[in-house]
Amino acid sequence: MTTINAAVSLELDPGDPVAGITDEVIKRFEQDGVMMLRGALEPDWLMLLEMGFNKVLADSGMAKAKFYEGTSGEFQETVRNFDYSFEIRRLLYDSPIKKILGRLMRSDNVWYYSDEFFIKNAGGAERTPWHQDTPYYPAEGTQFSSMWISLDTISKEECLEYVVGSHLGTMYDGFNPSKPDDPSSGFYGEGLPILPDIQADRESYEIASWDVTPGDVIVSNPSIIHGGGPTMIAGKRRALAVRLFGDDVVYATRPPSRPTVPMTPGLGIHLQPGDPLRSPWYPQLEPAPTAERYG
Repeated sequence: MTTINAAVSLELDPGDPVAGITDEVIKRFEQDGVMMLRGALEPDWLMLLEMGFNKVLADSGMAKAKFYEGTSGEFQETVRNFDYSFEIRRLLYDSPIKKILGRLMRSDNVWYYSDEFFIKNAGGAERTPWHQDTPYYPAEGTQFSSMWISLDTISKEECLEYVVGSHLGTMYDGFNPSKPDDPSSGFYGEGLPILPDIQADRESYEIASWDVTPGDVIVSNPSIIHGGGPTMIAGKRRALAVRLFGDDVVYATRPPSRPTVPMTPGLGIHLQPGDPLRSPWYPQLEPAPTAERYG
């Protein structure tokens, strides 16, 4: 029997994880904007993910952004690994990820938006600053979701943290990646309000995080305010975040002072605000194109 506990955590059957996502579960997800799905991915999918991770990490031609560069808290990020790794492409076409997120979004059609590896090595990497994802994206709509998958066992203190329900509120400016330790730094510096200093006033917010075992995933709305916990001196955290969207997501503009992320030159020439977000930048995963199916 499917139940949701007070920590917003749901046990799934990895053989058929979608079967456990009932209408009650979807309503809770829509309300909270985040949920832990335990046992959602079988070991084969984690093996495929690790193969993709190792390929990307070893590829000197793959751009790797650095946060807190040159400090003891430095960590790395890579964006759109789908374009560089056959293994990540197969993970997104073949695993239950697209069907889980499609069910939570109430969308039979699912498109890829982006994916990111976050690499926090042993030695005490800093936390990821509090932020929302959607301010960085040229998109808006309700059928947008993310899945965060860790290759490592991590404690609640090292896990991503989420401000429950914040996806239903204000969209704030993002933080400036060159100033990740300054919560008042704006990504665009215009058009959007600055995010409150969540870390300095944690007691005022309902914050969710979990202990994570490989195979568990966290699903969230990309508009939810979230931040990543630091790694401990002896720990490491290798995680993939997948962003997918459904039918109602449309192209949207952001302040012109900086390009949206990932950069998509030409997108705004072909699409007008309010147009469905359909572009070769965003391949359809579900239903899968014939060339991407088995048999």
